[in-house]
Amino acid sequence: MEQSQSSDQKMTVEQVRTWLRDWVVRTTGIPVEEVTDDKAMETFGLSSRDVVVLSGELENLLDTSLDATIAYEYPTIRSLAQRLVEGEPRRAHTQRELNFSAVSDSPGSHDIAVVGMAARYPGAESLEDMWKLLVEGRDGISDLPIGRWSEYAGDEVMSRKMEEFSTIGGYLSDISSFDAEFFGLSPLEAANMDPQQRILLELTWEALEYARIAPNTLRGEAVGVFMGSSNNDYGMMIAADPAEAHPYALTGTSSAIVANRINYAFDFRGPSVNVDTACSSSLVAVHQAVRALRNGEADHAIAGGVNILASPFVTTAFAELGVISPTGKIHAFSDDADGFVRSDGAGVVVLKRVDDAIRDGDNIIGVIKGSAVNSDGHSNGLTAPNPDAQVDVLQRAYVDAQVDPTTVDYVEAHGTGTILGDPIEATALGAVLGYGRDASTPTLLGSAKSNFGHTESAAGIAGVIKVLLALQNKTLPPTVNFAGPNRYIDFDAERLEVVEDPREWPEYNGHAVAGVSAFGFGGTNAHVVISEYNAEDYETRAPKAALLPDQQVALPVSGHLPSRRRQAAADLADFLEGRKDCDLTPVARALAGRNHGRSRAVVLASTIEEAVKRLRQVAEGKVSVGISAADSPAANGPVFVYSGFGSQHRLMIKELCSISPQFRERIEELDEMVKFESGWSIMELVLDDEQTYDTETAQVAITAIQIALTDLLASFGVKPAAVMGMSMGEIAAAYAAGGLSDRDTMLIASHRSRLMGEGEKSLAEDQLGAMAVVEFAAADLDKFIEENPEYKGIEPAVYAGPGMTTVGGPRDAVVQFVEKLESEDKFARLLNVKGAGHTSAVEPLLGELAGEIAGIEPLPLQIPLFSSVDQGVTYPVGAVVHDADYMLRCTRQSVYFQDSTEAAFAAGHNTLVEISPNPVALMGMMNTAFTVGKPDAQLLFSLKRKVPEAESLRDLLAKLYVNGANVDFSALYGEGETIDPPHITWKHQRFWTSARPSSGASLDLPGFRVNLPNNTVAFSTAAELAPSAVAIMEAAAMAVTPGSSVDAVDERDMLPPSGEITTIVTRSLGGLSLSVYKIEGTTSTLVAEGFAANPGFAAASSFDGPGYDGFNTDYSDQPDPRSDLPLDIEAVRWDPATETVEERMRAIVSEAMGYDVDDLPRELPLIDLGLDSLMGMRIKNRIENDFQIPPLQVQALRDASVADVVIMVENMVAGRSSETLVDATPQVPAEAAGEAQAAESSASGEDVQGVGVAPRDASERMVFGTWAGLTGAAAAGVTSKLPQIDVDTATAIAERLTERSGIEISTEQVLAAETLEPLSDLVREGLETEVQGNIRVLRGRAEGSTKPAVFMFHPAGGSSVVYQPLMRRLPEDVPVYGVERLEGDLADRAAAYVDDIKKYSDGFPVVLGGWSFGGAVAFEVAHQLVGSDVEVATVALLDTVQPSNPAPDTAEETRARWTRYADFAKKTYGLDFEVPFEILDTIGEDGMLSMMTDFLANTDASEHGLSAGVLEHQRASFVDNRILAKLNFADWANVEAPVILFRAERMHDGAIELEPNYAKIDQDGGWSGIVNDLEIVQLNGDHLAVVDEPEIGTVGAHLSRRIDEISRKN
Repeated sequence: MEQSQSSDQKMTVEQVRTWLRDWVVRTTGIPVEEVTDDKAMETFGLSSRDVVVLSGELENLLDTSLDATIAYEYPTIRSLAQRLVEGEPRRAHTQRELNFSAVSDSPGSHDIAVVGMAARYPGAESLEDMWKLLVEGRDGISDLPIGRWSEYAGDEVMSRKMEEFSTIGGYLSDISSFDAEFFGLSPLEAANMDPQQRILLELTWEALEYARIAPNTLRGEAVGVFMGSSNNDYGMMIAADPAEAHPYALTGTSSAIVANRINYAFDFRGPSVNVDTACSSSLVAVHQAVRALRNGEADHAIAGGVNILASPFVTTAFAELGVISPTGKIHAFSDDADGFVRSDGAGVVVLKRVDDAIRDGDNIIGVIKGSAVNSDGHSNGLTAPNPDAQVDVLQRAYVDAQVDPTTVDYVEAHGTGTILGDPIEATALGAVLGYGRDASTPTLLGSAKSNFGHTESAAGIAGVIKVLLALQNKTLPPTVNFAGPNRYIDFDAERLEVVEDPREWPEYNGHAVAGVSAFGFGGTNAHVVISEYNAEDYETRAPKAALLPDQQVALPVSGHLPSRRRQAAADLADFLEGRKDCDLTPVARALAGRNHGRSRAVVLASTIEEAVKRLRQVAEGKVSVGISAADSPAANGPVFVYSGFGSQHRLMIKELCSISPQFRERIEELDEMVKFESGWSIMELVLDDEQTYDTETAQVAITAIQIALTDLLASFGVKPAAVMGMSMGEIAAAYAAGGLSDRDTMLIASHRSRLMGEGEKSLAEDQLGAMAVVEFAAADLDKFIEENPEYKGIEPAVYAGPGMTTVGGPRDAVVQFVEKLESEDKFARLLNVKGAGHTSAVEPLLGELAGEIAGIEPLPLQIPLFSSVDQGVTYPVGAVVHDADYMLRCTRQSVYFQDSTEAAFAAGHNTLVEISPNPVALMGMMNTAFTVGKPDAQLLFSLKRKVPEAESLRDLLAKLYVNGANVDFSALYGEGETIDPPHITWKHQRFWTSARPSSGASLDLPGFRVNLPNNTVAFSTAAELAPSAVAIMEAAAMAVTPGSSVDAVDERDMLPPSGEITTIVTRSLGGLSLSVYKIEGTTSTLVAEGFAANPGFAAASSFDGPGYDGFNTDYSDQPDPRSDLPLDIEAVRWDPATETVEERMRAIVSEAMGYDVDDLPRELPLIDLGLDSLMGMRIKNRIENDFQIPPLQVQALRDASVADVVIMVENMVAGRSSETLVDATPQVPAEAAGEAQAAESSASGEDVQGVGVAPRDASERMVFGTWAGLTGAAAAGVTSKLPQIDVDTATAIAERLTERSGIEISTEQVLAAETLEPLSDLVREGLETEVQGNIRVLRGRAEGSTKPAVFMFHPAGGSSVVYQPLMRRLPEDVPVYGVERLEGDLADRAAAYVDDIKKYSDGFPVVLGGWSFGGAVAFEVAHQLVGSDVEVATVALLDTVQPSNPAPDTAEETRARWTRYADFAKKTYGLDFEVPFEILDTIGEDGMLSMMTDFLANTDASEHGLSAGVLEHQRASFVDNRILAKLNFADWANVEAPVILFRAERMHDGAIELEPNYAKIDQDGGWSGIVNDLEIVQLNGDHLAVVDEPEIGTVGAHLSRRIDEISRKN
């Protein structure tokens, strides 16, 4: 018997995962947040050498022997960690059966079904557009699009050829855009990928969506990919410019990778073949796919082709040969045929064997009956067609299809419109399809090339898709540009007719049949025979019935990222809006076949209105009733928990049996076994409301229900990753794990329950036993009974959870025990049983039970079992466990349910599902979850008393699905009508190479130079040569002043795709002013302007001006000793000679509140812009300092607008009295006051939705300010409902946001926004963050600087952006970095920062510092850097202190602290937070914080009248401050660096309110005990004043002097 003890493992899976993440971060240097457990490790930039090193380090870590390639076998951190801890998985039970014989030759295996398709062709970039263009007789031919081939504008030879020859063709509107994020590709790799690869990735996805086949279900399956591609334009372009060639282009432009890329992206394991036979490539690809399906090499196939004209070379070469149509049209089979035109295009089909498609319920669009491929051989020339070969390929195709050629209705011909090529093809068609054909039923001819041009390697698949569309619509579209029969073709003799007008498909033989031809110019010919699907030709099956028929449906939406999930929900809501309720189930059927990404949500709805409402909530990131959602899947699959006696109830499964035929059939099968073993019927009890369950019948019925539920869930694709049982639940758990057959399971349950029932009935009333759930530790029970003998006979029966034990024994003793515990205010509850299970009371039954079950046959486990019988044991896959002895132990022994639950959590499972008629084990599992630190565990039930059974199962499926389980929602509805929602919304961005090929000498940027008077230089270049305006300015700056750098850019307009660009460079003090213009005729338009600093000059701060000149004091004449260095604290003051009051005021307010100066509305009250008390204090202090005016009242600032404050300050600067000025806020007339009061009253009514959530980041502030400034009224909040605005205002807002963010915002998007959040989300994509991993670069190291780097760590719950004023106070050549917040304990956070400190220190000493909690983080980092190669030269503590008398660590103080915080939440935010003191006392403060974290992650904060940011900030601040309060400074005694402590006069009142001990703080803040070199600098004001002017000036001066001392020493 195999078993694995968790205690034997040296490291857990989670510990190994943590080690691997840390190793990757150390090895690659990438930010820790980018290292995820489920991403392939190769994406982190690991080399093959790194992989070998990793295996060696793992061998040392784990003391084991490993293959050097183990990381290739298990490519993710999760899979590798699981392999290292749990060993190599057993493969026997998952190995695919090998089939060495061909697939059967039945019609359903010979014929191939087309079940999905997708296409992009000129003028038709969707299937709907394609059919419309075809049937309307239009073409997609156009002139060369603007910008296409602009890369060759600098190539004189090619430019001349493009002017000389016709470039008319079929062009896709956009070949440069791609959704790289969706496919997990970096921008660099995407730009170096051939657009042909990119388009095929997207089309494959769309085709699978069309087929209603979820791509995630095909991972690792035998899916073949066969793609035709023949040109390598993009690769040639990159290779022609070595300066731009990147190694990614090796795979990105290889034709071999075209198909491989799809297999890799989708994890398809079938054949992967790129086909290059020129113009027949894609049809040959279809032929090969058909053969692979027929011979069993693949079970699905993706076939198609692509052709993208990224270079003019082939077009101009064909033009030189004279084969390009001078009229710019393809006249297929027409007498005016004069050549062809080249075109872009791509098409994909999804193929399956017809039998498989029927089995899977697929919609079969058409059937490929046969195909053939051959070669022209030695014809009249390498590129000349061979008529005999064309005849041969047609004959072979129809023989393969077993179709009489004379019955073919239509042929989609190769038809290139050449005067001799068309006749050869027509003659061959006549020879095969016309021979013996009646003149009244001619073969109809057409050519999609007349619509789309010659798409070459995508031409064959274009013909296939055209035929499939025609089959769907039962209409043959016309061949355009047909002026009359080609004079060299005898159409009557060949029995041919060109389709000139749309016509009904003739179906000569009773059903539609067509052929498709394609001929490669190198001689490879292909023909495919396609027919409509006729069910009578194949073995079909009855439609699948619904497993849980109901009006309510489950609508799953998902995406790889939460933003994709939200977009999918929004798209679906838009699609459903206005539809009828009867459409809900057909749409749900279609959604079941969509891809199931890692970020998932499910909406349960019974009406369209309900569905749309809930989908909108998902789109907004909200969760409410009827919605399940998760941003990422659970690490491991669900554990099914089979609970024991007690879950029965009178009406259990009655409803389920009535609505689910499958469930009822399974119960009836099991009932037959019960009748055989016990002589009574479960179903009679279920259907007869007069009967009730006793011990025997309840236990047997529960087991049968558990088996039937397990099988029902399996029908939806839901299977457990592991199982565990509780008491008699171990019996059903054995079946679920594969350890027992259903018959043996029911045999054990029947006889076990019979004997227990008989035992109860045989006992007199005074001999009956009893059981109770009590709040009593089982370990103390023996001692308790020894001291209290009246309770003798009581035994522990079930260890359900921490502190909760089920005991059993004589009834009187158990009853008295319960009464005693209740009198002591402890939990105790008698169970409604008459026996004492799992105690010595059952021993008399064991002998007979052993005899009854002696014949059971235990089977090897198929999934792991967390045993509650054998304490602490987890039985692995393959173990044989469930013999008679195990089942006897299960009956007699105590139940170690807590141990099995802990083992499940320790193994990484976070989702536990109770399989029972009613949940009885959830409470015990919940207590265990909190005890082991899993407060976020998902504890679910299958059925629950008084909850409709179908509803509870649908809800369970939804919750399991969002946690990552594979759920087949289609089984809910059965087969029937389907309505497809729109395809995925791609997030396209431009990715294109900067390569510029040239056949001769060309001029690099910035272009031709002309020196002008007045110290000005002009450059002229072609727009085609310039990838961006910034690139032009950088090149111009370097050309005029080598070494200069462009520091500021303002882009006003887009660069044109072609034309002339002029750049003007003007020399000025400190640098260069640059302007870029586009020249259109005689008009010049400014595109961009910028400034480039001369070498050695740093970029100007956005707050440069008086008072911000830095520290330029010359210390060269001063002696080295510190005390002699000057301390020059230069005051920051407003200078009326250089700026107005309003300019300085706007700068102060913008910095404090986080708005850009341009986004700050002038007329709106600051309170409406999100002003809080801390911001108000900072603004007040700055105004008083900068303008040197008397103190202001904060309330006056809160109620005033920027304009009001400007007036106030102007008056005060002019010398008026402060008493007058403080009240100078504009007075409101009585009438207006009345109106305002009415408006305020109205605002509290039902019309206003949402709460006043202030802007939380830069994007929200930009949108909030723009809306307020242009509408004249602030929104109530970011999440509040917006008022209606007119189109002109919306247009102005859209233009302003577009200009500010660089993201195109439309008027429609503004009008559609119900709140500011969706606009903020759009804008956010255009705003770049300053944070690089954990580091915020406040000021990077200037070139040549050798000064120490200053690292300032975030304050409690806050951001390091607060140190911007300090950065401006330090010398310009001193690099300053902010360190941002992480979760975790202090040591773990510091460990994560150490590598960042090493990286950014650049080998120079460092100064570590921080405000408040940030100082503690700095000291811990200094502690961890002791002994490293980084010198910590100084630690700067900005009022980081501990109280003189720290608060005691007692339960009473903890309760008092939480009470104070609850009062604070009520007073400050109006949030009623009732502290759960019982839970606080049980799980402690850390456990409560874990619960709070889980609450914030799963709660819509706006339901409480708060923004999520406010709640999260308060939580983070609380966590950080609790860490600070518990610190022992003595732990850092080994830090020998000098320390500067900047002390405020006092702690601020708000902190003292929450932590009263901070009212008294020693002068040294508690640091003297461990710091030998401590300098204390006294500041003015309280704790909040430390980081702002004027006090930050003192901090900056002292640090500047210290930095200068450090520099001198080094």
